[in-house]
Amino acid sequence: MNRNSIPFVALLLIAGTATTSASAADVPRFGLFERQFEHSGTYANPYTDVEATAVLEAPGGSTRTIPLFWDGGRTWRLRFSPDCEGTWKWRTASTDSGLNGESGTFTVVPSDLKGSIRPMRAAPHHFERQDGTPFWFLGDTAWALYTDSVEEKHNRSAAVEYVDARAEQGSNVLHSMLLSEAGWGNEGGPPFDDIAAERLNPGYWQEVDLRLRHVNSRGIVAGLAIAWGDKGRKERYAWKRLPTMEARLRYARYIAARYSAFDVYFLVSGEWHGEVKTTPGATEESIKRQFIEIGNALHESDPHGRMIGIHPMTAHGSVREFVGTPWMSFGDYQQNYRDLHGRILASRGGDLPVVNSEYAYFLRDQNGDGLVDKDNSFNLDGIRRASWDIAMAGGYLVTGFGTTYFGGNRDPGPFNLEAEKNDPWEEQIQHLRTFFTSLEWWKLEPHDELLTGSFQRDANGSDRAERDGRRVSLIAPPKRTYWLLADPGKTYVAYVRGNEGPYEMSWEVRKSHEWKVTLFDPRSGKTRPMKFQADGDGADFRVPDLQDWAVLIKRTEN
Repeated sequence: MNRNSIPFVALLLIAGTATTSASAADVPRFGLFERQFEHSGTYANPYTDVEATAVLEAPGGSTRTIPLFWDGGRTWRLRFSPDCEGTWKWRTASTDSGLNGESGTFTVVPSDLKGSIRPMRAAPHHFERQDGTPFWFLGDTAWALYTDSVEEKHNRSAAVEYVDARAEQGSNVLHSMLLSEAGWGNEGGPPFDDIAAERLNPGYWQEVDLRLRHVNSRGIVAGLAIAWGDKGRKERYAWKRLPTMEARLRYARYIAARYSAFDVYFLVSGEWHGEVKTTPGATEESIKRQFIEIGNALHESDPHGRMIGIHPMTAHGSVREFVGTPWMSFGDYQQNYRDLHGRILASRGGDLPVVNSEYAYFLRDQNGDGLVDKDNSFNLDGIRRASWDIAMAGGYLVTGFGTTYFGGNRDPGPFNLEAEKNDPWEEQIQHLRTFFTSLEWWKLEPHDELLTGSFQRDANGSDRAERDGRRVSLIAPPKRTYWLLADPGKTYVAYVRGNEGPYEMSWEVRKSHEWKVTLFDPRSGKTRPMKFQADGDGADFRVPDLQDWAVLIKRTEN
């Protein structure tokens, strides 16, 4: 595999820069403005004892407010990513005289940066960059990206190599934990010297900065889970380990101050339901209210309006209950293994993008007994079909590999980017991306009702169980599906498996137009022309065999 040849340090220097002839003092649009300050007082714990904010005034007169963050010793920093050109003004306010009343200006110049992601204005089930460029969200799981483990041989070098590899393979999103569920730190030390006393360790976060800059320099959006729910596994850095609600709100504001200027989105919590079973007297509703409050603090402290979600536990699978809060930016951010297609459809009612962020970890064998133990993950056909089932509902996915998704933890052996068993899925996931990005995919909506067949008496898309000797029953994608996405009258995408056909599409065929039909092989990425029969009521087609196939029907302009 050809790794990135640009040195890591050089990439850090170019991260956030743009093609421009402006002076070094100028800031590229969607780039990074950063300013350092020093507090003047003496404090036992500057992280808790000092408050400081900056107000930034845009060229048109509107203002944004963001906290400053403590970065060790007497050092504080302001980070901001401007979204419009012209002269910006800034001023600080603080309880500390050294941080209070500072002011200045900076000039924002044109750049080729595109900004971070948001729901698409014209098609809110989909994503776009801030400059309006459509964004086909393809994620990979890297929970341990910002942390180290000597035992798993996961460190900065391994993390950088991993980021470079995924960038070359087409991933444009990596979601990760900022506080490790496994309790790991990094070469800067632990994230907190004492989390119960709120003694933050800036060295840990400075190492996170370095790795995050590298992620962004490769064109990848970072999904940041800011803490994890306490599931009773003695999680060292779970939300519950912070001593009070005010401590949790302070930490949320700190994360917004430190990271919202980067190309990121936030997850308020991973597996938030864990707090319910480990908090005496708590109910799901009371814990939900606490996380809404934390999300509000994160949202209110972020002047960039980064997308915010939250991650569920398996038993729930969905976080639709947070849609409608001031901050929830996703129709769902599922951890779901069953009925992958149907549950995406069910979550699209929120008129926001839907992501299944945890549906498979390819070939994961957590207990090392030689048997894959994760749903939709035990062979190449299964994970490929599961992924297409999600995409064909208009949803997006975060995939994963057993040897890399958690820094090597929960899979035999250390972190292993080069495992040969991963090669087939590393290749085939790219075919999914290539297929959809060759289309105006954001114009396609689910229309499964238009696709039928002589076999319709059989269920379309029913989950099945897989058993293999000693393996427990696992969920697998349905053997038979016939899904359809359409921009009616212009473009149709059918995805079928389990039957050669004939498949019948109910659509209006206008004789004044011609149609180009292409058969796409999801296994190889190869295409070939295809014949079909069309009349005034629709069209019939067959596929070569029982494998999965995509059929693209596009109207050609006369």
